[in-house]
Amino acid sequence: MTAVDLTSGAAAWMAPRALGPSAPAAVAGDLLLFLEGGGDESASASGTPSASASSAPATPGTSANPTPSTSPRASATPAPATATTSTLVAIDLATQERTWTLALSEVSHTGVLVTGETAIVGTDDGQITAVDAATGKQRWSVDAGDHVLAPMAATAELILASVRPETQGTPSLVALRLGDGSEAWRYRPTGTVFDLGGPSVAGDLVYFVASDDSVRAVSLADGSQRWASLLYTPTEGSPPAVSGEGVFVTDQSGTIYRFDPATGVESWRFATNRHAIGGPVATPDAVLQPTSDGMIVGIDATTGHQVWHASVADAAVIGLAVSGQVVVATHTGTAPGFVGLQTDPSAATEDLVSPTTPDPGGLLLAWFAAALPIVAALVLAGRALGARMGTPDLAAADDEDLVDPWETDTEDSP
Repeated sequence: MTAVDLTSGAAAWMAPRALGPSAPAAVAGDLLLFLEGGGDESASASGTPSASASSAPATPGTSANPTPSTSPRASATPAPATATTSTLVAIDLATQERTWTLALSEVSHTGVLVTGETAIVGTDDGQITAVDAATGKQRWSVDAGDHVLAPMAATAELILASVRPETQGTPSLVALRLGDGSEAWRYRPTGTVFDLGGPSVAGDLVYFVASDDSVRAVSLADGSQRWASLLYTPTEGSPPAVSGEGVFVTDQSGTIYRFDPATGVESWRFATNRHAIGGPVATPDAVLQPTSDGMIVGIDATTGHQVWHASVADAAVIGLAVSGQVVVATHTGTAPGFVGLQTDPSAATEDLVSPTTPDPGGLLLAWFAAALPIVAALVLAGRALGARMGTPDLAAADDEDLVDPWETDTEDSP
């Protein structure tokens, strides 16, 4: 675990973390909460359940493990972690010492979601657990379904999580009450849908992508679907970016879309023609998209035109975060790390239209521009050939030498 100074980009401090899936951390007051352990893969995904995963699920509103595993003293070394389960860890931001830890039932890929004084985590066996962020005391833990893998979202009263079936069945978007974990509603899409991406909340709607190449919006009040719009190809499952300008989604082909939040009507799309890694990030003026070839593309949120692009790595940019005036990019490659970008008022901007945008007038002008040199070349070639062969002088020919083919044909007929 590494903290980087946003001004200089220098490493401020490092804290040990046991091997586990990469997942977002979260800040709760003076504490940093993160997940560790579980190795590289989930026990559920490999088909080998862990001992804790085989226990009876908790009843909504009850605590499955009321006593968290806490460290009596802060430790500079990670707690023992198995290859099949994850641990939720809290460290002091000032000292980087461990304040408390809580063992989870399975591997966690969701990252930590903090809302108010509560931290929420999901695990691959379908458990969603709420913890007091300050003390590590578990408040409740419920079984929401087969797998909870995607990042979750929250309002002042609800926790929203996408639940994926293990082998077959229909995925669902589940709303749990923050107070006790009881289920408020459950949305199940129609059609052939195998998975749902992480949700984003704005106003009275929840937005998410589905595996059938669609982006959808459901009511926050009762989970009823408001609209669904198709994409060109599937997405990577990242939550849509939502701002006052619209709902933004990027599919795997690198096409970025803007939809009207209320109706789902597509406002524009821009084809970057680069494979997208993760979802877009919305800033007040632009939409930023990381790509697999080390690029970050900036699209004007209103016009849908590309306004800038930058190459920041020799391999995939796997995530973006916006903090004040700085955009932080995480990348892989020969020298994996972080890159901080900020606005340069003196830099020239672009104004590029998507290559997929129809432009009949421009196409006609381009056709004429391409045709004129060809016509000119043909005219010049014809003149040169005529000059070389000369002009036939029919008047100089003797009338007796001229043969009428119709006359010859008549003479030969019986």
